[in-house]
Amino acid sequence: MKERVLEYYSDINGRCEDFLKSVGYSTMLCKKLKKALGLVTINDNPSFVIAPVKIGDKIIVRIKETALHVTPIEKSVEIVYEDEDLAVINKSPDIAVISSNAHYNKCLQNALANVWGDFVYHPVSRLDTGTSGLMIVAKHGLAHAVLSRDIISDKDNFNKSVAREYTAIVYNNADLFTGSGDIIAPIGQPYTDSMRRGVMEGAKYAKTHYEVMASNKNYSVVRLVLSTGRTHQIRVHMSHIGHSLVGDDLYGGEKSIISRPALHSGRLIFTHPITKQIIDISADMPEDMRAIMQKS
Repeated sequence: MKERVLEYYSDINGRCEDFLKSVGYSTMLCKKLKKALGLVTINDNPSFVIAPVKIGDKIIVRIKETALHVTPIEKSVEIVYEDEDLAVINKSPDIAVISSNAHYNKCLQNALANVWGDFVYHPVSRLDTGTSGLMIVAKHGLAHAVLSRDIISDKDNFNKSVAREYTAIVYNNADLFTGSGDIIAPIGQPYTDSMRRGVMEGAKYAKTHYEVMASNKNYSVVRLVLSTGRTHQIRVHMSHIGHSLVGDDLYGGEKSIISRPALHSGRLIFTHPITKQIIDISADMPEDMRAIMQKS
């Protein structure tokens, strides 16, 4: 059993649960705190989460979660930031974030188990198997709830406290790809293939900002900022405007140059869910993507 102890001072007169929700606790997490006396104390007295609080009352919360055992695998994992609440991983493109039939006991969780032992796994900013770069793994339910709230939006999320910047290498096609702009096009599932997404009327709002950083006769390096987080959003949007990602054979590219979509999560800027400090982390574009621009 993993436990995280957090201390607060109420700034409201009302229920303890209302205060906790104001600082990021989800409804589900509050339900878990209702199950046992002692997970919450108010002024050092064991209390239920529905108990009343006054301004200035000291609230201590014990978040307890069972650490599940998974089979560890010997695979190098680059942890670029870590504390007791979360870690930022620079993920390699050859590993999945979540275990599935195709990646059973071979995902990032298994690799981290070789470093941390049994632990609570809450991936926040998930990346496709072929995408490299930065992603967050929360270590308990509160960190996950706050970060998930701040990263997921149906509208522009520039007022949110998680910003994600990606780098992609795309085909120029007939003309040199230059400039910058916003791609606003709804993304849904118009195909029977459940993996493939597409732009379609009436689907979920999606917005991607792009800026071309460098170009040669064949390819361009593009910086991309997400306002929303749809499945395959960058890949769908770039294909939609005629500049598919190199290596992305699902959306108009091909794999003779690189064996994966040339997409890298290069920067994360977020407010720490507990300390409220700003975390700003960058990761260089990997060698297989740099090689594309060097050879062409």
